[in-house]
Amino acid sequence: MQKIINFFKEVRAEFKQISWPKRESIIQSTIVVISISVIVSLILGGFDYIFTQAIGFLGSKPTTKVQDIGPTIVPIIPTINLLQPTIKK
Repeated sequence: MQKIINFFKEVRAEFKQISWPKRESIIQSTIVVISISVIVSLILGGFDYIFTQAIGFLGSKPTTKVQDIGPTIVPIIPTINLLQPTIKK
């Protein structure tokens, strides 16, 4: 039990030697951290918006239809349906 009491006495003595920052210094540091956080979030949000729009643009359907391009030639290939046998009469 005496070891625990001595430990806390030493902790208290060490805390008295700590050089705590002034209130003004803490306020200035907090303002700097918040400002940088806001600036970085705006930059990242801007990049996110730009990339989202670019991906949306690249993935969008083309505006021209096949009929608008011109006539297409479709080859006529006879097909054989192998699933239904043909019955000859």
